[in-house]
Amino acid sequence: MRVNRETFFRPKERRETRGGEKFHRLLKKAVWAASALLFISFFLFLGHRVYAHLLENPSFRVRQIEVTGCQKISRESLLSLASIEGMPNLFTLRLKEIARRLEAHPWIEGVRVEKAFPNKVLIAVEERKPMAILQLEDLFYIDAKGVVFSRVGEGDGYNYPFLTGLNRRTMEKESDESKRLILSALELLWSVERERRFPLGDISEIHVDKVSGIQCFSKAGGIEVRMGWDHFVEKLQRLSLVWDDLQKKGVSAVWIDCSDINRMVVKRSDVNQTGGKKASRGGAPGRR
Repeated sequence: MRVNRETFFRPKERRETRGGEKFHRLLKKAVWAASALLFISFFLFLGHRVYAHLLENPSFRVRQIEVTGCQKISRESLLSLASIEGMPNLFTLRLKEIARRLEAHPWIEGVRVEKAFPNKVLIAVEERKPMAILQLEDLFYIDAKGVVFSRVGEGDGYNYPFLTGLNRRTMEKESDESKRLILSALELLWSVERERRFPLGDISEIHVDKVSGIQCFSKAGGIEVRMGWDHFVEKLQRLSLVWDDLQKKGVSAVWIDCSDINRMVVKRSDVNQTGGKKASRGGAPGRR
């Protein structure tokens, strides 16, 4: 039987052709990968040289630190805490670490540190705003969020309401309950600031008691007002009407109980505003 040599050997030639094509594809990929690696290496080397040059360039040394937002904290104290010593290169500063050091100060609630090229650092500080003074064994400032953040210094002013009724032991053992009491007192203070109604236009003291609620004392006349736990705005509005009525009648009050929103109880003083004795004998509380 004759064998057709041309037909017999054709598959072998195809296999050799496919193997060559595969080799060329692999070679092409290898050349492309080598070119890409060389390209990346070149740019990394170039970037390193540029960065090294910038670090050595005196134009980028810190020559000015601009501080904004400081009222309680002195600039000197803040710069000391930031610890930007000498004239470091602006590219080497770690802003997060500087911000973390500044936020360790009890009076700083938030801070933003930025680079301003070519040679300036910007520090924007948000200080805590005291809302009241907590009276424990010592005096401490409380901010609007109920955070006890700093001891009251000897040279500090006392132009904030005093918050009484708590002690250190209670705050340590009953921290959640103490936090609730403080936030309730601050809620009352916010309501007073919004309403600005007599006799509680200004408050000198807020006393918290988890049984009887909140008692506060006005700066003008030291009138005691018992506010309970809730509905502060509505109670302040009704209290203002009662107070106006008492003033028109020339009646002085020792305390006013607003704990029950449906009624207010007034304890009259023994002497009216004109200095004469009251007509009533027993001075019993009057309900309004």
